[in-house]
Amino acid sequence: MPAWTRETLSPPWPRTHDVQLSASEVYQDAHNADGSNCLERHPPGGLVEQSGGETNRRAGMFGMMGPDEEDAPPGASRPALDYASPNGRESLDFATKLKRGDTFASVRDVKTESPDFKTLYFKNHAFARYVLPVSEDEIKTQTWPGKKREDSQTRQPSSSTSASSISSGMASSDQASEARKEDSMPKEKTAKPELSSEHDVFVDKLLIEMETVAAFRNNPGQPEGELKLLDGDALRQLESHLSIDDQNTPDSWIPRSTELLRLTGKHPLNAETNLLRLFEAGMVTPTKLHYVRSHGAVPQLCWETHQLSVYSDPSELVAKPKEWSMDELASGNFKIIEFLATFGCDGNRRKEMNMIKKTAAFNWSAASISTCLWRGVLVRDLLLACGLQDQLDEERWYLNFAGADEPSEGPYETSIPLMHAMNPVNDVMVVFGMNGRVLHPDHGYPLRLIIPGYVGGRQVKWLKKIWVSKEPNRSHYHIWDNRVLPTFIDSREHPLATAFFHHESTACWEQSLQSVIVKPTHDERIPLSEEGCLEKTYVVEGYAFSGGGDRVERVELSLDGGKSWKYCFRRFTDSPLRHGEKYWSWIFWSCEVSIEALIHAYEIIVRAQDSRKNYQPEHISWNLLGMMNNAWYRVRPGVMQDEATRLPLLHFRHPVAPGNEEGGWMKTRANTDVKSHKNEKLMTFSLEEIATHNTKDDAWLILDNKVYDVTSVLSWHPGGANAILAYAGKATVDVTNEYKGIHDNYANGKRDECLVGQLSEAGIESMQQDAVRAAKELAKVKAERKGLALQPDSFTLAKLVNKKEVSSDTRVYTFELPRKQDRSHGILGLPVGRHIQISVHFKDQAVLRSYTPIRPVLPSEEDGTFDLLVKTYMPSPVSPFPPGGTVSNYLDCMVEGEEIDIRGPTGGITYKGHGNFNIEGKDYRFEKINLVAGGSGLTPHWQLIHAILSDNTDQTVISLIDSNKSYDDILMRAELQKYAEEHADRFKIWHVIAQRPTDNKSFACSEGHLNLQIM
Repeated sequence: MPAWTRETLSPPWPRTHDVQLSASEVYQDAHNADGSNCLERHPPGGLVEQSGGETNRRAGMFGMMGPDEEDAPPGASRPALDYASPNGRESLDFATKLKRGDTFASVRDVKTESPDFKTLYFKNHAFARYVLPVSEDEIKTQTWPGKKREDSQTRQPSSSTSASSISSGMASSDQASEARKEDSMPKEKTAKPELSSEHDVFVDKLLIEMETVAAFRNNPGQPEGELKLLDGDALRQLESHLSIDDQNTPDSWIPRSTELLRLTGKHPLNAETNLLRLFEAGMVTPTKLHYVRSHGAVPQLCWETHQLSVYSDPSELVAKPKEWSMDELASGNFKIIEFLATFGCDGNRRKEMNMIKKTAAFNWSAASISTCLWRGVLVRDLLLACGLQDQLDEERWYLNFAGADEPSEGPYETSIPLMHAMNPVNDVMVVFGMNGRVLHPDHGYPLRLIIPGYVGGRQVKWLKKIWVSKEPNRSHYHIWDNRVLPTFIDSREHPLATAFFHHESTACWEQSLQSVIVKPTHDERIPLSEEGCLEKTYVVEGYAFSGGGDRVERVELSLDGGKSWKYCFRRFTDSPLRHGEKYWSWIFWSCEVSIEALIHAYEIIVRAQDSRKNYQPEHISWNLLGMMNNAWYRVRPGVMQDEATRLPLLHFRHPVAPGNEEGGWMKTRANTDVKSHKNEKLMTFSLEEIATHNTKDDAWLILDNKVYDVTSVLSWHPGGANAILAYAGKATVDVTNEYKGIHDNYANGKRDECLVGQLSEAGIESMQQDAVRAAKELAKVKAERKGLALQPDSFTLAKLVNKKEVSSDTRVYTFELPRKQDRSHGILGLPVGRHIQISVHFKDQAVLRSYTPIRPVLPSEEDGTFDLLVKTYMPSPVSPFPPGGTVSNYLDCMVEGEEIDIRGPTGGITYKGHGNFNIEGKDYRFEKINLVAGGSGLTPHWQLIHAILSDNTDQTVISLIDSNKSYDDILMRAELQKYAEEHADRFKIWHVIAQRPTDNKSFACSEGHLNLQIM
């Protein structure tokens, strides 16, 4: 096609031409002769073109196919890779042990019998963590020989600290009709009108846009290389840290970006990023910024064991039902395709609808939309490989999909017409690749469904079943979610609600035509005090998309309430065209506007037009579930005075603020139907009343705006009474944050027994202000710790690189920190006196323990690794707790290359040198320090001793009493003795052991138990 020029834009009507169109049958004959109407031109699948000269190389996962394998028909079964457990066990038996009363299962059993596939086959995994397939509670509450049947009221508390815790003026239709000329006959050729400089620039841009569209060629969907490992752009695409907010949930093992704004609390995760951040990230959304919609816990699936079941019900519709492994899908005979596709939540922009009238669902802003590069296999090819029979003309068959998650209302299932998936132009596929890597757990790892052009509610994640049926799906989420009900259905209890929920016409399928303004952003401010600022231009920008593969043909901007419209220039993704007619991904658009025009505008309005010349609706149409809002998007500018400088600003407000933030020009209408969920039966206490309960004999705590009398807990609290008394009677959110970080479900039960009331409204307001204070303090700490491995609000990976045996039950574990972006070694940055928190992941939540590294203690010792000295409490039938220690046994079963998660610093004591301490926010100075340690509890004391005695200018005097069962149990004995000899004037040590060693009777110690006299 010739390039677009100004000449090609000249009006055609003054010119005559002799071009005549042939009769339609001429074109049809040529079409048939070319063979493009034949089924052979559209095979169901086949081998991908070989790459790099390697025989039988596939464009799926890492070329796992053996070099001697014969080509097989599409979908043929292949020899499976051997993913056997590395320890050679024939079967797992910890589950049996848990159920029986004549034996017991320990964490060691579970850990050694559950392969860490991430370590064995790292190419199939990303930053998601290894998870033990049991809960800690199952270990702790199992029955073992001799176990006493304790009453729930007298059961002793566990010492566990697992967590529960982004011009051309267009006349209106009236103006256009008035301007329409009566005489439409060709007229004499007239002089070409001269363009203004503004129009001249506009035409140049328009030509560029036209040339761009004309240059589109069909995207064959050929994957570029193999799925990538955790290198290159991994940290731009993926989050490597774990959030502290997830550690008391079954999703504790999933790395999630702190840039995601959580919309429904901590669990399950429903989140979107800031609209501007989404836009500025580019036309391909980084995986970590993709919006997340979940109905429950993310299933803990594994590439090596996951299977996809394909069948039919009734069974005669599919002749060869089959369970497909991930390797058969990704590295088998199926043709692998890869392309960009955009989809968003059905509830995108629901927050605007909730401002008009509360819907039955939570807020989404305009940021619940994402575009990623998806790699997978056509569902059509899968069905043909399984022997799909021909659908009878008089019947309608459906294709059903089910995920492996377990939401509260039953399995997440849906169905679509079978013929939609069988049409190869629709690109319906099962996907195992996302932005060049395996899927993220939040987005369906290891396998999900992608139906391009459809709403997010149909894109089933964690796909485990596909089946053909003669009836549409009847599951809860297919019927009672993802529907646009008539406006008069204002509640689920409406007499006609059930009928319309089941009505086929209310279901959401293809995405609606949508456009959104991103820039100017919400709360953006432009100074108006500079000379000549009114003549400057501002580039208004945003995104637009449509459903069903329709191209967005036009985007327009209005500054006068829709009376006239400005043309916006479109920017497309790379190779957006599929099958010569489908556009699966969004566009970005822009329009230059003068600052003066923005000042005089009441609203900045955007609307889009699709290929059928349909525009978005002008106003929001409310519906019960808040679905498919695609009305004109409106941003309101306004002139205001800067509070600090008293100078004028141009201020912009979007209809709603990001996430759950308050703000925006839309205001909530009064709703008298909203009822308070406050528990009226609980007594209400003021902060002043609570402040009086701050002693050992009368201790109250505020947790999540509820009041607890924890006096009875002080005597047995595993962390000691002082850990509670530090917060007794105080109005601070710190106690809630600390509590949620380290307590398990048993602790929650004991907590609930102590509930005495709730906080007053004034108290809640004060606590909210304290939450702002805590957030500022956290931001300050994070800024101070920028570049360090330990972070206060997220967990960092640490890889085991060495394990040294100190004794039969004690090891020194050396862990490596992640390298920085410049590839230099990581820095722990742990202050003296503080600890690190370790997280290991069970199926229901993370289990957390605090440890103090014995190295590095000083900045000069930082080398990118750290050492933990840990005593393992081994399983023993004669022990009061036969399964033994949870985390210590987990660590002892780890092999080099496996990983844990660490967070910190934790603890309330910091040594600042020369006898100066900060304890719970207060400064103290001591010239002499007396320490008492026992067993592996020595490590925090060693940290302090090493720090003081390594500084010759620090004259602080230390004495240590170290208690152990036996001489061999004394940890770091040689190091302590050396310090005692070299710094006799500053450090003294005395040992207490149960029995003096017979082979070293000269060893200076006290025999027996530690008592007041020895101290």
